[in-house]
Formats: sequence, C-alpha cells, structure tokens
Amino acid sequence: MATLTVFDPQAARVQFEDRINSLESDIKRCFVDIPGGPGPAFFPAVLYVVATIDYFSSYWAGWNDSAGDRSKNQTVRLVGFLVKYLGYDDRASKVGVAIWRHKLMHTGEPRAVKAKITGERFVWETGIDLRDHMKLTSTGNCNEYILRFDLHAVVSDLRRGILGTPGYLADLCGFPDLQQKFLDCYNEMENYTVNL
Repeated sequence: MATLTVFDPQAARVQFEDRINSLESDIKRCFVDIPGGPGPAFFPAVLYVVATIDYFSSYWAGWNDSAGDRSKNQTVRLVGFLVKYLGYDDRASKVGVAIWRHKLMHTGEPRAVKAKITGERFVWETGIDLRDHMKLTSTGNCNEYILRFDLHAVVSDLRRGILGTPGYLADLCGFPDLQQKFLDCYNEMENYTVNL
C-alpha cells in the first residue's frame, strides 16, 4: 500500500469535492419519488452524511481510528469540527453526534437521548426543507427538545465549510501542521490491516 509523503492541495480539493458531490448525489437518490415505492430513505442518507463529517474531521485531527488511545476522543473531534467549520452550536452538535453517530451508526436507528446532568430529553427529526436545522428547539413538553437535521442544509454547510473561504481546505493549504495531520490520517486510512 502506498504512503503519501507530500501534501498536494489540488489533489485534496478534488478528493474533497468528489466526496461532497457523491454525498449530494446519494441524498438525491434517497428522495426519488418512485410511484408505488416505499418513500424516502432517510437513514442511509443520514449515515452517509455523518460518515462524511467523520471523514473530514479525521483529516482535520490527523487520525481516524484511536486504537484504544483515550486521548483521542471521536466525539470531541466531531463536535469541534462541526462548530469550527460548519458553524453549528456546541450543544446542538453534541446532541447530534449522540443521536446520529452513536445511536444510528451503532444500533441502526436514531434514538432519543437524555442529558446526564440536566435530565433534558432530546428527540430528532430528519428530512429535507426542515426549519431550525441543527438548533435545539422546545417540543412544548417539559424539559424536551427536538434537533432537526436537514439533509440538504448539511450538504450546503459542508460544501461551504470545507471548500469555502474561510473553510477547512483553505486552512489546510495554509498551515503545515494541518497538512501533516492530513497526511497522517490519509496514510492511516490507506494502510488499514486485518488480523488474519
């Protein structure tokens, strides 16, 4: 397997554009209205969106698989990336990662989550053209909030947050430490092994 030793900004731009374009295309397919069909397929689209956020935040942090290293916390990495580059609120990002990454990815369906300290309950909604995307809003029930995750909005936010100025790619091209993190993560992802 090849090891990348030099950061190429144009190759990174193409790689990032391809990933976002692929995501946008798959989301469109999940919402194709087929007569007599089952309707929209929300969860595959959300899974790919969250995996893509995980992908970009991995390059930003310089690692993907913590391999038992407790100093490398995936939730902290994802939330930090969502706040810095997509402009989302820290609290909403923490709830979103809990619902979409930790519940949907691991259990096959999103679940409501409860705050350990405050006891607040957080429920979810996903789809397209939703109001209050990535904002915690009261449901009207005591101590309960809803987090809406608009798939079109998040792709737009990713495109701006990755490819825009300012954005992750602009930072990546300007800072050698981010370039080294990109190379470290790229080489990690391209050189995974299996114990066989």
